[in-house]
Amino acid sequence: MSVSKAKKTTLKAYLQKKNKVALFAFIVIWLLSFVVFINTIVLGDWMKIGLAFSALVLFLVPDLVSYKLRLHLPATLEITYYLFIFASLILGEVFAFYGPFPFWDIILHLLSGFVIAGIGFSIERIVNKDKKSRIFTLIFAFCFSMTLGVLWECLEFSFDMTVRTDAQKDAHVRQISTITLQRDGGNQPVRVNEIEKTDIHLSSGEVITIDEGYLDIGIMDTMKDILINTAGAVSFCILGAFYLRNNKKDVIVNNILLTKD
Repeated sequence: MSVSKAKKTTLKAYLQKKNKVALFAFIVIWLLSFVVFINTIVLGDWMKIGLAFSALVLFLVPDLVSYKLRLHLPATLEITYYLFIFASLILGEVFAFYGPFPFWDIILHLLSGFVIAGIGFSIERIVNKDKKSRIFTLIFAFCFSMTLGVLWECLEFSFDMTVRTDAQKDAHVRQISTITLQRDGGNQPVRVNEIEKTDIHLSSGEVITIDEGYLDIGIMDTMKDILINTAGAVSFCILGAFYLRNNKKDVIVNNILLTKD
């Protein structure tokens, strides 16, 4: 038997043992996303084309990781991942759910912080084979989640600065504290309260008025996302601590942990 045929047989065996619910979820969500991708092409919106195409590629990651690294991904983790990509890139970005549904971003960052901490937890246990202390495992899981969360925010900032996207969503601010308005050069912040509107004067002479205060262009969104990510990571670590203490018996934790085949 040739090497290529052997690999093909191995891949076929992998697909045959894949959880049928997870496989069904993948097929349905991927096809829905593909329809959205075709629609973005018809509309000619290059930004949305890129987002929809990215989603189609990212849907393949769990199977590639599982197949290449011989890892077992629980069906719950796989389905959660598919739903997360669909909710963030397709519904959130392509269909702009982030605007009318403020809680959308909060739920996704809370979920990602929780699940990524679980993945970090799994990686530490697989690599070190339970030789490290419980505290080390929990700290690693927390830091793994926070690191990826911060890197994601850096990625959003990079896209906003280079491609001129708006991944870091704006926020209306009614009050600020700043030393910039301190006329005597001191370090005492000047507090500006009850800002009603802001006028932006362009070099062309056009004036753009921002109602409902001062327009923050990303800082509040970024810090809110990091704080929510922190809450998700801490939530997993609390469950992870009980999991380790109770001889690895926890339904929620067991359903999102990677294991080595």
